[in-house]
Order: sequence, then structure tokens, then C-alpha cells
Amino acid sequence: MPANADDSRATPVRKAIHEDRVPRRRTKSRRSHKAAVEIAQLIVDDITDDRLAPGTRLQSERDMVARFEVGRGTLRESLRFLEMSGVLTMKAGPQGGPFVADPDAHDLAGSLGLFLQLRAVPFSQIIAAREILEPELAGRAAVGASEEIRELIADSIAGMEAFLDNDENFRAENDRFHAAIATAAGNDLFTLLIVSLHQITDGMPLGVSYSIENRAAVLKAHVTIADTIRAGDPEGARWAMRRHMREFHEFVKRRYPEAYERPVKWRDVAQ
Repeated sequence: MPANADDSRATPVRKAIHEDRVPRRRTKSRRSHKAAVEIAQLIVDDITDDRLAPGTRLQSERDMVARFEVGRGTLRESLRFLEMSGVLTMKAGPQGGPFVADPDAHDLAGSLGLFLQLRAVPFSQIIAAREILEPELAGRAAVGASEEIRELIADSIAGMEAFLDNDENFRAENDRFHAAIATAAGNDLFTLLIVSLHQITDGMPLGVSYSIENRAAVLKAHVTIADTIRAGDPEGARWAMRRHMREFHEFVKRRYPEAYERPVKWRDVAQ
């Protein structure tokens, strides 16, 4: 019914429903507004507004206390929060103080791990999320990947071939492969999210390991995905990535059922 339709045409039942309906409101933060959080936000504004590069030294604590007109304890709470979030690093000594860091997907994975544990989200659901997202990113990569990214994807495959007999190095190249595809999709949020989810599903803290035969199968799947991306075949890339993720899902479910059902632990992610 059009928005300007006569309300008199509504049935009595619908009228009663509308009359009894309680308006909903967005959930508001249950936390009180803390001065330390406000100061942390102002510091982040300084970093982004002034485009301060990683490694840049910020004002001293004494200068910040004077500028923000807060106590030293409040400022230090702000700095500790930003350090835990990966925004700053704190260095001791005469030339020390707060320095701009370079937060990445590792920091995001740590934050996600905390919330995932509190909500008792099982490992299986993280894999399922990747199974939904990554095929679409592969399809987008087939359309929008630059030559530089295509070369990065190819280089990660060469790295996997070189380290086929070394599980740790192979995993690192595997991470590069998935990160490059997410980057090729052209959306920084997807890149951060996929890389962080990939880190969470690494599985090493849960005891998930891969034999050289498993690694060879992963390498073969990656070659197929890379070929479809280089050929500019989005549907082929989606299909190849979907099959790859489904195989990974089934591998963990079949070989590591306890890890598959286990809720994610913050300590397993934020290492």
C-alpha cells in the first residue's frame, strides 16, 4: 500500500496491532562516558588528521596532561588502551614515550577473539564465515586485480612450492595468498576481516596440522584459483575458491572434530 494511502482502509486487526505496538529504540551503550576513552579518541584524531606515519613520536606525557587538562593516571589509562589496541607502542627511557604503531589484521583478530570467546562462538562458524565470503572476493579479484596483485598471488604460490616440506613457512605463504586475493577485491574492510579470520582459523593453537599431502592439495587448489583470476574469469574464481573452502571445512570437521566444535578462545588468537 502506498505511504499516503488512507488509514481508514486498514483492517480492525491491523489497526489494533499498530495501536498496541511499542516503539523500538536503538540500544545505547551501557558504559558510562569515561574521560580516558575521550582522550584516546582525541589522540587517534591527531594521528589520522595529521597523517602521522608509524614510528612517529607523539607528545610527551607532560605535554599531553597539560593539553588535555587531565590527570596523569587518566592519560596513562588512555595510552594503555591504545597500546593494547595496536595503535601505539610505548618505549621506555629518555628518548621513549608514545609512538604511532601500525595496527593490522593481527590486532583486529585479537579483538574479535575476545568477543568470540564471550559469545562461545565455535571454530566451525569462523570457517563457515570464510566459506561464504571468500568465493565472492575471489570473483571480484578476477575482475579488479592489478598486475601487481596478480604477481603477488603468483609469488605466494611459488613460496608454497618452495616450502612444501615446512609447515610453518607454508602457512605463512598461504596467508599471503588469501590476503592478496582479499586486497584485489578493492575493499580495505574485507582485507582486514578476511586476514583476521584467516589468522583465527589457522588452527595451530588447537592442534590442527597439515601433512605434506594436505599441503600439496592446498597448493593445487591455489593454482586453480590463481589461474582463473589471471584469466579474468569471476565465475570460475568463485567456483574454485568455494570448492577450496569447502574442502578445508570438511578436512577440519572430519580430522579434528574436537577443535571443530570447540568455542574460540581469546588466548588462542591474541598470541
